[in-house]
Amino acid sequence: MSADAKKVAEELRAQLPEPHGPVLPGDRHRLLREHLMNEIHQVQVQDRAEKAPKAGRPRRHRAWYAVPVGMAAAGALAFTFLAGPGQSGGDTGYHLSAAPVVKVEVGSPDGVGALMENVAQHAAEGPATPVGRNQFVYVRSHYSNMQADVGSPLKLKTYYRETWTSQNPEKVQSRLKQPGDDIIWSAPRAGDGGYLEDQQNQTYAALRKLPTDPDALLKKLRADAAYSGTSDQWLFEYVGGLIRENILPPETGAAIYRAAAKIPGVVVVEEAQDGDGRPGVALARTDERTHERKELVFDANSYDYLGLRAYLVQDTELGGKGTVTELQAVLDRGVVNSRDETPAK
Repeated sequence: MSADAKKVAEELRAQLPEPHGPVLPGDRHRLLREHLMNEIHQVQVQDRAEKAPKAGRPRRHRAWYAVPVGMAAAGALAFTFLAGPGQSGGDTGYHLSAAPVVKVEVGSPDGVGALMENVAQHAAEGPATPVGRNQFVYVRSHYSNMQADVGSPLKLKTYYRETWTSQNPEKVQSRLKQPGDDIIWSAPRAGDGGYLEDQQNQTYAALRKLPTDPDALLKKLRADAAYSGTSDQWLFEYVGGLIRENILPPETGAAIYRAAAKIPGVVVVEEAQDGDGRPGVALARTDERTHERKELVFDANSYDYLGLRAYLVQDTELGGKGTVTELQAVLDRGVVNSRDETPAK
């Protein structure tokens, strides 16, 4: 890694939470991770351009990019720690290990429509699980996220994560619990309106109001995702965020899956795995800037959403081809009446 790339990584890594400290919500951690990878890529490109012999061309100064607005807003969120370290599922802490390397399967656009139609029909036929305004969506996941130590191989921090997502975010706070952290996310302060609007857009009541025509829905989702970026990759990741830690109304869920099939650049990966190694088939997209592929993994028979896997599809400054950067396996999902409840078995 070049000295400039190391400097970029070090400065951005300083904005990431320490392994034992508070973490950002999942989508905001994604924004920062994306920004880190994009900055390193920009430095690589600039280094190559400056090293190439080009007579008469003046040397350009590197541009240092600001942290994205959505992520900066997340950094300003107030939060409250509950007493005692968070523990989930009997786990006593996180596990830090070298990032695994997986085989990069060839993805195909040919099966996208058929896969997502099967997933959509499964969603439409599923029982409605309405979520009241004073309730919470509870999700428990086995999760791994990237720990980028400058000058060292990429590592993953693995732990159990629980979220209680408020259905009335203006007045009632959500909760994040994982080893070392038990955080109540407060209402955003002045200037954080984009974050609050995002939370309001993802309540069960708001999701029920979304268009069910896939084309109209895709246009609406693109507009909603624009607070963090305008690329097709941002749109794909925004859709993934709706799926991962929400409960979707059946008709809305079906429409979201059909809309996802229309995002440019999506492919089907026939042999995929979630964060617990459960096999499935994935809807995937590769970020052209960072060369990171994100896979939304579904059970190949039931078409239930299993989890997420992300990895590099070619060698980069962060790691070699196939290096895993993020994992998720959804273990439990339900509706509860308080931030202290878990769904009845």
